[in-house]
Amino acid sequence: MKWLFLVSQVRTSNSRERVKVWRLTKKVGALLYRNSVYVLPYSKERMEDFQWLCQEIRDSKGDASVFISESQNAAENRSLVRLFQESRTTGYAALIKSADNLLDRVQRAEYLSASPSLIKEIDKAYNSLLETFREAQRLDFFNNTLAKVAKSGIDKIHSELAALKPSSGREDALPIHSRKKFRKKIWVTREHIHIDRVCSSWLIRRFIDQKAKFIFAPETKMPKTAIQFDVMGAEFGHHGDHCTFETLLKSFQLKDRALNEIAEIVHDIDLKDQKFKRPEAPGIDAIIRSVSDFKGDDRKTMEIGSVILDALYQRLSSEKKSNKD
Repeated sequence: MKWLFLVSQVRTSNSRERVKVWRLTKKVGALLYRNSVYVLPYSKERMEDFQWLCQEIRDSKGDASVFISESQNAAENRSLVRLFQESRTTGYAALIKSADNLLDRVQRAEYLSASPSLIKEIDKAYNSLLETFREAQRLDFFNNTLAKVAKSGIDKIHSELAALKPSSGREDALPIHSRKKFRKKIWVTREHIHIDRVCSSWLIRRFIDQKAKFIFAPETKMPKTAIQFDVMGAEFGHHGDHCTFETLLKSFQLKDRALNEIAEIVHDIDLKDQKFKRPEAPGIDAIIRSVSDFKGDDRKTMEIGSVILDALYQRLSSEKKSNKD
């Protein structure tokens, strides 16, 4: 197995510079292996992280170098993997404890018929916990078994917290459809497409109806024979706090981790409620808006958007696999 080693030396008595280096290594998930030597499992992206970190250290009047080592010693490999597993175990254990405490708050709030302000406070704590979990997952290079326990606790909080909030729609009543009955169809949506319509059209053609044809029309001139999506009152539209992309996932039972992550990004952009706090959302939003404004043509926007989404889907699908390599 290949490993990355960062050997550093901060030539300053300024404690802030030393703390800065420590924070930067923590941000990329590196662990202290020996005195002033940090380690990461090898990948091209992590190599770039270390190279960037080297530059930061040099800018702070220090010295730093990165080395790639391919260990042939099974015992040494196990030792390094154990180092990362122990770190993630500690992090997940703290997260699980926080999740248990928050779940207890949710359940007590449910019993006491909590006020809207208390629900909002708990919701904020949940979003913070979810963000911490996602960060832990990002740095979980060897798939620690406690990740599933932590996710289960967070999912339970989400479920019980949702029951506390006033219902804003009937998303659970959506009928389930078979993709076999949606082949070679004509789909129609509102013109001047943006994030939800761009992503939904990509989802339809890529995973539901590969021979789909699309029409972009004013809302007052929708063809009656076409299947409407992201149109007011349409079955494949907004329902409750679901955007159209989420509705399509649910209606066609598309169970795919990468698609779920894209749905979270689309939700954060389209509904603007920061429910999932996806860090990619502002960037994706800016890119799609720029393409739409620059092209001024819905079909071209859809085509370019599809290329972007293909790349994003591929990246999200391969992240876990690359972490195992």
